[in-house]
Amino acid sequence: MHRIVCAVNESLYYQILCKGLLQSLLKYCSIPCKLTVLLDGDHIQPLDDLRKYIEIVRVKPLDLICGCVPSRTTFARLEIPYIFSNEKRILYLDVDTYVMNDIKELFTMQFKTLAAVVPGDVLMIKELIKREFKSNLSKLEYELDGITYSCGLEDHRYFNAGVMLIDPYKWRKLRVKQHVEALTLAHPSAMYTSDEMALNLIFRGHLTDLRACYNTFNFTEIFLNETARIWHFNTCKPILHMPLSQCQTWLSLFKTNDQILLKKLENIAKISGNTTLLEMKSEDYHRI
Repeated sequence: MHRIVCAVNESLYYQILCKGLLQSLLKYCSIPCKLTVLLDGDHIQPLDDLRKYIEIVRVKPLDLICGCVPSRTTFARLEIPYIFSNEKRILYLDVDTYVMNDIKELFTMQFKTLAAVVPGDVLMIKELIKREFKSNLSKLEYELDGITYSCGLEDHRYFNAGVMLIDPYKWRKLRVKQHVEALTLAHPSAMYTSDEMALNLIFRGHLTDLRACYNTFNFTEIFLNETARIWHFNTCKPILHMPLSQCQTWLSLFKTNDQILLKKLENIAKISGNTTLLEMKSEDYHRI
């Protein structure tokens, strides 16, 4: 049986996103899969009715917030190859993704690198840093076990880490988690996209390419020559960045009670702002 993993904290909003992802997997996965949620916290009320279909594993990631990602939970994905050390391959998905079609190909395709990702076709890492963060990428040195490593001089394609097909054995052998944490702790202000930036710098583009349909954004859909399989909200999330009326496919994944809840959350965001919405916790699920 194959394993698919996501990670979430106690934010009510992100746990609802997580629920949408899980329900899409239950709907579209045509092969048996173990669905695992890494929980950075203790409470997960929105997922109570899915417990018979999923596994919940509590995790405490590196306690560091940096770059444009306002949560330490993003570092939880670094723990995956250690928690599930007997797996041959693991699919990691951000909670702001959802599956739109069958993805069984991801569990049959061959790849010899430590991970397979969807790379930016033309987006190079130095171009990204300059365009999005008005900075220049320079040499970054960090130390791990008394040895000094460097990165940042080589230019290569930038990839989004929201969809990663991981080889756990190679990940552990190359000590990816340890390198990412050492680099991030040494240069937190340069990790503009948090651990994703560190992963890009360490991997240097030496990964297997997945087709763009496996990590599709609203701004890349027009370039697809096939149907999207995994949709990634990323910087255009429901309620926060666009109304639910524009997310009908995703909204249809939820049962009626959760659709009503989402509309209530949308009203809260309209009246009190996104900050208030994002401050709501899992325990508020039955109080709204």
